[in-house]
Amino acid sequence: MKKGFDAGLALFAAILPSGFILAQSQGLERKIWTLLDDGKAAYVSLAESDLRALGAGLDLPDGGRSITALAGKADGGAFDPRELARLPAQQLGYKADWIVERFRRYNLDWDITALRLTSLNPEAKNYPWFIIINGGAANFYEFYVDLKNRPGWAQYLAQKLNVMIVTIPGNFKYGGWDLPVLDARRQPAYLLDRDLSMDEYEMRNAIYTNSLILQGLKALVTRHTSGDILLIGHSTSGELSMLAYEDPDLRARLKGRYLGWGSGGPARLELLRKVRGKEIVARAGASSQAGKTPLHVLERRDPPSYARGYSGFLNPLYEAGMTHLQIAERWLAAEARRRPNFKQQLQNLEHGADLGEKAWVENEIESLLKRTGNPWRTAVEDVEKDLYATNFTRMDGFQRMVWTTAKLDRNHWNAEEPMRSIEVFIANEYRAKNPDAQVRLINWDLPMTHYGHLELPQQLAAAHYSVVRWLVRP
Repeated sequence: MKKGFDAGLALFAAILPSGFILAQSQGLERKIWTLLDDGKAAYVSLAESDLRALGAGLDLPDGGRSITALAGKADGGAFDPRELARLPAQQLGYKADWIVERFRRYNLDWDITALRLTSLNPEAKNYPWFIIINGGAANFYEFYVDLKNRPGWAQYLAQKLNVMIVTIPGNFKYGGWDLPVLDARRQPAYLLDRDLSMDEYEMRNAIYTNSLILQGLKALVTRHTSGDILLIGHSTSGELSMLAYEDPDLRARLKGRYLGWGSGGPARLELLRKVRGKEIVARAGASSQAGKTPLHVLERRDPPSYARGYSGFLNPLYEAGMTHLQIAERWLAAEARRRPNFKQQLQNLEHGADLGEKAWVENEIESLLKRTGNPWRTAVEDVEKDLYATNFTRMDGFQRMVWTTAKLDRNHWNAEEPMRSIEVFIANEYRAKNPDAQVRLINWDLPMTHYGHLELPQQLAAAHYSVVRWLVRP
């Protein structure tokens, strides 16, 4: 009798922790849903203690050891993503596939890449594909691993959802870049199987429109995923999520849903903000004022620019006593090889209130094609009709929208005066255009920055999983 009692007690002790964790996770999700159900609030906030408690049930089967070991063997952590397909899916919790799509625009070939993580969780098929698109100076590594090569945001998400991480053309290179960030010869890898002449690099930099990127994004999504989708464009790639609604094939799969993480709104709202949002505090990101240098010259990241709001004390490389500048220095040094750390000026121009610079942009492109002799036979009118498409996206037709922001993301949130935040202005404009839609804005109320996916990836994954479940519920 005692033996049976002891066995039952042991079983109860083993079950209790998992049951408690499940109950806690469900309770936190209900809290997030309750916040999102508030249709009257301009924004809602999840407390730091609640967000830090999230993440249960998202651990990788092998704890992330396989990926950490793979990255540790590569110079600068720039491991070959093609090798991921050789790792047993049971160790990762998902099946990994590396995809390269070559497409043609402006009479040129371009490569766009994606890491597809097909979840082993049988419930994943009940949710949209969670498609992450990197911001200007980053690539897939940033969302797949953290700065110490531990599991990243996307790997935790893939324990529950099917995930695809898209790297925009030029921002990934096999083996990374071995030249210093400030070296002018460090250029985007627009084609993965060859180097280009400097004339061609510069010409491509100058015609790098969002319309071009969207064509490649559509090819990836339509050929390598099925069913509903969510497009999460981080930072400047938030424009792509909005542009996708202009495409009938992508719009049909988006189902009137939108999810943003540090994404902002379309460029047309940046321009409108100058008229009826003058009280909104300006962004405080890494980008300098565009238009000061020739259009083909890349904007290059440096520690002072990242110290202005990107490097926070939750950064994995932070050590006690470090300043924001010291964090940024260590961060950019650690990522000097696998992260591009450059950005085409058009990404900023098409993401801001710079529509008035269109004539300057056209003149820059035409002058560059004339100087080089245009051996590529790029039709300048094909490019110029695409310029600033981000200023003309429709804002209606949505059913459910959620923007998520972090307290210290100075690009999107004003911690001191939240109602003067850019994201509050954006959400209110969408509410006006979609009066019958559920338009929500939730702030993660802890010292997290624009790069929260590097700072607390597991907790942020759990929070976004709950948001996805809210978006798709009946």
